[in-house]
Amino acid sequence: MPLLLNVPGFLGIRIHSGNTEKDTEGCLIVGKNKVVGKVIESKDTYNKLFSILCVANIRLSIILSIKLLLCNL
Repeated sequence: MPLLLNVPGFLGIRIHSGNTEKDTEGCLIVGKNKVVGKVIESKDTYNKLFSILCVANIRLSIILSIKLLLCNL
């Protein structure tokens, strides 16, 4: 299971499969976002990603940019 290191506020964040927010405590769930509130085809997507990472056999730097949108409700 891939592990992202040096993430502020976390010891590490995993990338794994899952279908809803109940399947994670802050990790990244991979899959397709075609259903509101769900991630589908997660296991297939994870397996493809993991195969790519294993074939590359290198350390990767991943930069995530998270934008928070503040809305007046």
